Amino acid sequence: MDSLDRAIELVMRWKADRQKQRADVLARLDAAVKECQTAVQVWQGYLAKPGAPGDQWTIVSWVGPDRAKQLHEINLRAKQNVEEVCRMAGPRSGRFVALDDDVIEMAYRMLKPGETGADAAKTAVQRLQERMEYIRGLMQRLKAAPAKALGKKPATKHSAPKKAGKKATRPSKQKAAPAKK
Repeated sequence: MDSLDRAIELVMRWKADRQKQRADVLARLDAAVKECQTAVQVWQGYLAKPGAPGDQWTIVSWVGPDRAKQLHEINLRAKQNVEEVCRMAGPRSGRFVALDDDVIEMAYRMLKPGETGADAAKTAVQRLQERMEYIRGLMQRLKAAPAKALGKKPATKHSAPKKAGKKATRPSKQKAAPAKK
């Protein structure tokens, strides 16, 4: 999620005239949170009806291939939203976005020694809740960005602009030459 951090930092520096793009970024982040919520429901669905225990090696053998596929599809959509936020923020933020961790906790990892599928599901729900809070925190930071970061300048009094052209000359203090008769 390092790319997302960098993207939000860049978006916070945008000037006030980019409010529509800022709203698009917030919408993408909100969509990523909703995908996390959907993934939590999949994991909780497994916890509600775990079925037969799987083998000692993989979570997918516990949760089943259908749920694993659902989580994979949810992750693709969530990751697309994160990648789009990084793309919108500019090339400096999204350079390594493809290397970032999955947004959604997947069912494809190996079980730790002594861990069950139900344990892994509880861990996944907890991590997803943390990730949602993290993304919501980024959204709050973006919404509460200071006026300075939005490109607003404090009001100052300006004098009228000078006209281009001849310089204003001061009247000379020399005595006028006497007129000829």
